Amino acid sequence: MNLEQEFEELIEHAEQQVQLAAQHHQLEKSLIKSMPKQFEKNIQAFIKYLPDIAEEFRHYKPKNLNLFCSKSGELNIIDNATKSPLYGHEPSKQCEKQVEKVLKKPQFSSLEFGMNEGLDDEFIHTTYVRQMYQVYLDAKQKYEKLTEAPDHIGSSIIFGIGLGYHLKPLLDAVTIDHIYLCEPDRDLFFASLYSCDWASILEIIDERDGNIVLNIGVTYEKFTVDFINEMKHRGAFNSVATLLYQHYPSEALTQLIKQFHKDFHMVAIGWGFYDDGVISIAHDYNNAKQRLPTLRKDAKLANKWRSMPVFIVGNGPSLDETMPSILEYRDKAVIISCGSALLPLLKHNIIPDFHVALERTRFTFDYYNEFIDHEILQQINFLTVNVMHPECASLFKWTGMAFKAAEPGTTISCEFIDGYKQFRPMKYCNPVVANTALAFACNMGCEEIYLMGVDGGYKDPKYHHSKSSSYFNDDGSDKEDLSKLIRAGEMQTEGNFTDVVYTTAFFSVGNDQLGTLLRDFPQVNCFNCSDGAKIKNSTPLRHDDILLSSHLADKNEFIEVLKNEQFIQREFDENEYQNWVAIDKFSQVCDDLIKFVDRDFESRSEIAIALKLQVRYLYSYGNTRYRHLYFLLDGSITYIHSIFRMIQYSFAKDEDVLKIMSEAFEIFIEYMTEAKKKYRGVLTANDSQRSYLMNMLDSKK
Repeated sequence: MNLEQEFEELIEHAEQQVQLAAQHHQLEKSLIKSMPKQFEKNIQAFIKYLPDIAEEFRHYKPKNLNLFCSKSGELNIIDNATKSPLYGHEPSKQCEKQVEKVLKKPQFSSLEFGMNEGLDDEFIHTTYVRQMYQVYLDAKQKYEKLTEAPDHIGSSIIFGIGLGYHLKPLLDAVTIDHIYLCEPDRDLFFASLYSCDWASILEIIDERDGNIVLNIGVTYEKFTVDFINEMKHRGAFNSVATLLYQHYPSEALTQLIKQFHKDFHMVAIGWGFYDDGVISIAHDYNNAKQRLPTLRKDAKLANKWRSMPVFIVGNGPSLDETMPSILEYRDKAVIISCGSALLPLLKHNIIPDFHVALERTRFTFDYYNEFIDHEILQQINFLTVNVMHPECASLFKWTGMAFKAAEPGTTISCEFIDGYKQFRPMKYCNPVVANTALAFACNMGCEEIYLMGVDGGYKDPKYHHSKSSSYFNDDGSDKEDLSKLIRAGEMQTEGNFTDVVYTTAFFSVGNDQLGTLLRDFPQVNCFNCSDGAKIKNSTPLRHDDILLSSHLADKNEFIEVLKNEQFIQREFDENEYQNWVAIDKFSQVCDDLIKFVDRDFESRSEIAIALKLQVRYLYSYGNTRYRHLYFLLDGSITYIHSIFRMIQYSFAKDEDVLKIMSEAFEIFIEYMTEAKKKYRGVLTANDSQRSYLMNMLDSKK
């Protein structure tokens, strides 16, 4: 090639570059012109569908936004973390390919249910849910597994919005009933208002009778709590068999997803179930008949008493090392024992001032009746919730109750009959009995609280409770069968005095609830003297560093103040209670729930729509005079729909799904039919079955 030819090629290349630059300039001008229109259109759509989002971002001032026009004329952005463009030259096409890839090999969340044969067989919920789950397990061995996403998906969690180019292609490809979108970067979401056609996306979801939740600016520390709260409102089954989609790589999203997988077990805790709800009403009714003292809603302490020290004693392994401090201060501090911590205290000749129990089944009565000397129990005051077994009160010197939130029995007595005039439900009082004890202490007005043996975990898996308790043999050896049950789902968490300790899903939720309760009582000084899990909003304090004032008020007088001023007698009208129970209405609700699925279906999409309408029907009672019926069935429907979801999104062929679902629906119809029969005797349905735990506690194994 001669010099003249090289020169001509150079000129041609330069002309091409000039032309491309001119085209890009024209694209930039076009983009700049369209962006304000797109933004305003989106804001108007958010005003219509999600006004809180519109309010937050209409006048939002981004902190660090570096936008530019890509070669395709679409908006792109520099990722502040990597200093590189978030997308390539053609963002839309890139995202279309990403959506195709996600749907070709979808990743769904999964949840497993325990199938312990022989446990609580008298509960109809256990019987029928076990049968349904077995249908699913059998099908997994028989039918072809799902490898590509079906055209109708129950729910999806989308980690990362970016500039939103993936959302429209996703909705064009599949119908999704419930979409949960999270974007840690507020600036990015704000930028998407200029690039993404949110108006069309929101209209599509609305036309399909779907639902969308946006969590913008979320951190990995808060994501799980936000997600669980949202699932409680929308239905926790929406977290099962949900499509998981990460839109772009980032450290914030990676941490968030890692935390989500770590905490996912918490979604399945505290659902409740039908038989539990029946017991709730029966026990509340029969406790009400006894007119037991109940914690008043406006309970306040005079300044003289607020700083009286309260020791809440749990049965964690560190109770053994803190026992000397409890002995030292037992005449100064009010001692509140929790559940199985009573036995270790009594072995050290410490009779607590109050004892707290939470578990509503007959196991609680049987345990105290058979393991603790009756003469000693008659020296102890008892604090518990309104759904406690009615025979327990007679075992103790005095009994004070509080209403447990989100219970059918509480709804009838506290909300409908009392109308929140004298009483209110006690929040954050479960799932662990230490939650109940701390909730009582805070709600009674106590402001100086020490946690002893409230470990919420353990450093040594073989040493999970106090060795003086019934969880261990007399020689200190582990009861292996009981230990396996306690340690199910073991994981690690941050320690109070050490880097990490072991915990379980159950304890983990309890620890979180303790921290949340303390957040709501900022005036309370709570010192965590337990060598277990860290509890938010508490102060770590070694038990041998406790120093109580030598000028405290009289402890026994304080106890009487708590009993006589913070509790009032609960009145009872039998006819009024029976009228609120609504037995005939419950039968109608069960029949209506059956109608949604007692028919032939032609696709899994049809089934998804029917189940969505079924849940909405039940939820429609959530704020009516039949609200207790919603609480009765909500937990069981959550379990059942979770299994339905697993069936719907585990198998490749629609015809297989229809066959499996038909079998599961038959079991559901049997369940609802039996539920109607059982509810006719609800007021006499006190729990009467002997728990398998009694045999485990008696066992030397």
